[in-house]
Amino acid sequence: MKSKFVFTGLLLCTALFAEAQENYFYFNWNGNIPLSSKEFIDNTSARGAKVGYRMFFGRNRRLSAGLDINWAQYDQYKPTETFENESGAITTDYFNYIYSYGLAASSQYYFPLGEKERFFPYVGLGLGINYNDYRVYYNIYTDTDEAVGFLARPEAGMLVRLGSRRKLGVMAAVHYDFSTNKSDTVDYSNFSTVGFQLGIMLLQW
Repeated sequence: MKSKFVFTGLLLCTALFAEAQENYFYFNWNGNIPLSSKEFIDNTSARGAKVGYRMFFGRNRRLSAGLDINWAQYDQYKPTETFENESGAITTDYFNYIYSYGLAASSQYYFPLGEKERFFPYVGLGLGINYNDYRVYYNIYTDTDEAVGFLARPEAGMLVRLGSRRKLGVMAAVHYDFSTNKSDTVDYSNFSTVGFQLGIMLLQW
């Protein structure tokens, strides 16, 4: 399911990028800090990425829309505890993991700076779905649970074009993700993070 999820989103982004005249495609590193159910994992994740496509509307390049795909891995070591099951009990240390995948349709509004069209601060909102794979690894055992939920992502950032005639740029942004992923197994009623992304853009204008 995870590979199909990511592949479908990338295929859509590539197809749209090839068709539109004024657009950009980006690839970013994406770091995240979990905000919900921090008893399970509260470590910051530096293992994440975000790719996307955005198409401009109008010649003044104030409004765009597109697709965003994100991936992140969260993990944390836990000290020794005793776990009971139908066969008895086991005492061991363990690791908690979350593999998170998101797909969102997004829209942005830009505030261009200067006359050379190189700096584009923006605010945006993405709406879509988030898939989480929760795992606990202890001894030879693994407990797993999966959850899919609605995703809302407000975002603010900056695009910087590296020269008025160049097709390459850089992008930086902060975002807040809230999804309705619920897991009774690991005690999540929702899943929320705040993150920072930094990467490159390929421009078509």
